[in-house]
Order: sequence, then structure tokens, then C-alpha cells
Amino acid sequence: MAHFHDAVIQRPNKFNFAVDVVDYWAAQPGDLQAMYWVSKEESQTRSMTFQYFSRQSHRISVLLRQLGVKEGETTVMVVPRVPAWWEIAVACIRSGIILAPATVLLTDKDIQYRCAKSKASMFIGDGASIAKFLAVRDQCPLVRTILQVGDAPHKSVIPFYAALENIEADATVKDVRRKWNSPALLYFTSGTSGPPKMVRHNQISYPLALTITAKFWYQLAPGKLFWNTAEQGWAKAAWSFFGAWNCGATLFVYDDRGPFSPLRLLRILHRYPVTTICAAPLAYRQLVLQDAKAYYEKYPPKLLSHCTAAGEALNGEVITQWRNITGMEIRDGYGQTESILLCGNFSAFPIRPGSMGKPAPTVPLSVITRDGSEAAVGEEGDMAVLIHDISGSKSFFGIFDGYVNDDNTISRQEKTFTNNGEKKVWYLTGDKARRDQDGYFWFVGRSDDVINSSGYRIGPFEVESTLKLHSSVAESAVISSPDPIRGEVVKAFVVLTEQFRDANKDALRKELQDFCKTHAAPYKYPRKIQFVHAGFFPRTVSGKIQRNELRKLEWRNEAKAKL
Repeated sequence: MAHFHDAVIQRPNKFNFAVDVVDYWAAQPGDLQAMYWVSKEESQTRSMTFQYFSRQSHRISVLLRQLGVKEGETTVMVVPRVPAWWEIAVACIRSGIILAPATVLLTDKDIQYRCAKSKASMFIGDGASIAKFLAVRDQCPLVRTILQVGDAPHKSVIPFYAALENIEADATVKDVRRKWNSPALLYFTSGTSGPPKMVRHNQISYPLALTITAKFWYQLAPGKLFWNTAEQGWAKAAWSFFGAWNCGATLFVYDDRGPFSPLRLLRILHRYPVTTICAAPLAYRQLVLQDAKAYYEKYPPKLLSHCTAAGEALNGEVITQWRNITGMEIRDGYGQTESILLCGNFSAFPIRPGSMGKPAPTVPLSVITRDGSEAAVGEEGDMAVLIHDISGSKSFFGIFDGYVNDDNTISRQEKTFTNNGEKKVWYLTGDKARRDQDGYFWFVGRSDDVINSSGYRIGPFEVESTLKLHSSVAESAVISSPDPIRGEVVKAFVVLTEQFRDANKDALRKELQDFCKTHAAPYKYPRKIQFVHAGFFPRTVSGKIQRNELRKLEWRNEAKAKL
């Protein structure tokens, strides 16, 4: 059992997060706190130790065995932010049951798709998600067991808390460490097209490798209280779950079930001793607005000292504004559902607002060209992770096994190059970036989002970041638009701030174009600007703008206009 004090973590042959991490901390003196939980009304709080989660996960493992759920089978879980989620998750890992977490925002059809795609034998949900599942129950013939957490139980389902009462308090199962590459987790990630893809992680690609993310980016250790605002149905929440507990830190969980409110977030930070936070860039964008700024100054955070952001690229202007308001940096980071943190802003070097930072410790991240060579300084290329001999003990293991296909095979986007007799296999992230002379990475855009106008390749994020600097822009999305001369040009869909809603649109359009020409390379300015309301944007379930859908709509409408 490694104690995770070194930057380099050796890949074990066998591993079990429940045994090697949860039980490890449970056995240490001091009864270390694992979770500080706050109910949605803030009327209840609970403090739970690693000993508690160790004991509960043993009991739940016994229960799952009694229910006939076998090692290697899959469980889909759609449960809100209640402690039972983590109790069950640890029990699944302890038992060798593959866990497929999913967000409570899913529809009944979404749930049916995930149960069918993953071939799940058990579904676990709260009252609301159980109701959705029951609506599609007939289309999920492989699901044998339905377990309900909380709420008045539906008919034909097993009430979790009542069933657990029949399991003795000291019930245990045998400790079993499983081969490192055996499957442990399934997450569904939205693709640029088609239905969500099923991402498979093994026993260490998240559960162990996220130690690097937590130690060096989150800067966690025993005594730190860490709040990741992402709902645990998302892979981003797994970064905090596995990462924090590997470091012996405490998870702060607020059972928030409403729409995001910047003032509520600031209130929670003021009332509770959160030391570290990870929030989406969208949250920080709202936090730097005037009302939130005034609230922050009146009700400052109790103990907050470290801020991180992940999920999408963060505008440099927001980082600057947050620093001016709070005196704290936002350490932006880049990773995927498919990986741990690959690149980020760490305390070892200064932040350059707008940059993705530098590769995380032990992560062999590069920008490569089409022939597999390292891109020159300033040259745009593919962000890629070097995959060494996967059977070797020094392989990088912080990425997923692959996407699970319908025939149970797995695949991921890789390229193999041989130069001077040396074979290199790269995992391609699907994102474009460039690297400056000091080793900082700069995000250009998704591979299929990059705009090629008159030979210039333009990343939408750069244009969106420039627009964000203007006081009239609340939010924007930039895509390509067809042009008879240039092939494509930059088009921006812009949501205006309240004070500019009634402004002269023609004058404001020209002002924004001139502004972009001044604050970025002139060829990047949006030759087309369309003002829209906030609800105009198609979004993923997690709230990200789907540029590919906007692009399809734009090109389709332009084609119709020519008819």
C-alpha cells in the first residue's frame, strides 16, 4: 500500500480503493474526518469519518451480495448529494461491482440508454429517478434489482435504508484486491455528435491516479476541507471523491438541488470552513458580477484559501477580476472524463491568465504535429498523452481503458509513430493547443471547432475570451459561418448584459468588432455577430454550449437562404 507521498506513483499489480485507501485512513489514529455534509435547507449537518465509511461499505457489500449482485456486474446509480451515494460507491468498489454514476438531471430515456448500454443488472436511485426508471422498466430487461435511497418507496423496489437495517453493524466481507486493469467505473460523456459514449476506467486510472490531481493541483492533505460544486454524477466529481480521500482530506458536500446561485455559493463559503473549492468557469463568471462582488466584500469566506476551475476553458479576464476582488488566484486546469488532470496551473509557477498552465506532474502531455513530432514553440497541434508500453511498470495509467463499443470491445483515439526506430503511441485528446517558450499550454479549441478562414486557423475560445472583456457581453459562443470568399468566417452569438439590452444593435455590433480587432489579432474578429437571449444556446446536460449544434444550424440556414 503506497502512502502517496511521492510525485511518482508506481502502478500496483492489484488495487482496491476501499481497502487500500478508505480502510487505510480508517485505521490511522485520530478518527480522521472523511465528509462534512450539509442538507439542502442547511437545517442538518453531519460529520462522518473514514471509519464510518469503511464500516458502512462493508455492510452494504454484504447487502449487495444478499441481493444477488455479483462481482463484474454493473450498477447504474442516480442519487442526489446524500451520504448514501458515497457509502454505496465504496461498497461497489469493495465488492468488484462496476459503478456507472449518472446525474439526477437525466430523463427516463437517458436512464434507459445508460442501463441498456452498460448492461446493468442493478439500478439505484432516489424517488424521482426511480420513477423515471420505472417508466422505461420494460426496456431494461437485464436489470434484476432496483434499490431506492430515501423517499416513500415505490412498489416492487427495495428500500435501501430499511434493507440495511437487517445487516449487522459489524458485518464484513473479505478484502480482495483486484488486478489493476479490471473495470471499476463507467461514465457517459457527450460526444460532438451521436449519443453519449461510455468511458471505462479501471481500478487505478481514476481511483489511484487522481492522487496526483489532488495533491498538486487541489493541494489537499489531512485537515483540508474540499468542496467540488459538481454533482457526483459527473466524472469531475470523481476527481474530488478519489483524489481527496487518497490524500486523507475531507469532502464538503452541500446537498444543493436548485439552479446555480452565486450568492448562495458565497453564503456557504461564509458559513462553513471550506478551505478549497473547485467550481466550473461559468460559476466564476457569475461570481465576478457586481452583486456577487458586493456580497463577497460583506460576507467573506470563512477559511477559503485555494480556488480551482475545470470543465471548460476559463477566460483570463475572469481570473484577473477574481484576483482583484478576493486576492486569490483561480488555478485553471484541463482534463477530461477520459483522464485525470493533464494540464493545470500549479503553485510552482506564476499563472498566466488565459493559459492552461503546464503538464501535471508525471503526465507525459505534449503538443504534436501530424507526423507525431513535438510541435515547435507557438505552433498549433494536437494535445496528446504519450502512452508507453502499457504492460510496463512505468506506464502512464491516468487515462481510461477506452470507449466501450456495443460488441464489448474498447477503443480510444490513438496514433502510433516510429521515429529512429523508437515506437511511440499517443492518446489524442481531441483538443488543439499551442505551447509557448516557457512551457505554458494555450487552448485553441476542439479539433472540430477550429475555424479556418482564408488560411487562418482561429480557435473559438480566443474570440469568446476577447468578447468577454467588453462590458456589454454576458456570454458568447463562436462558430464558423459559410462565406463565399473566405470559405468560412468567424461568427459570434452574443448575450448582452442587462445595461446594454436596449442599445443600438448596429452601433454595438461595430463597436464589438473594433474592440476585437484592438484586443486580439485582427484576423480573429467576428465578421458576423448575432445578438441572442441566454436560452438560445443548445447545451449539454452539464450546461456546456454545444458549438457543433450551433454550427450545424448556421450552415443549414445559410444553405436554405441560397435556395
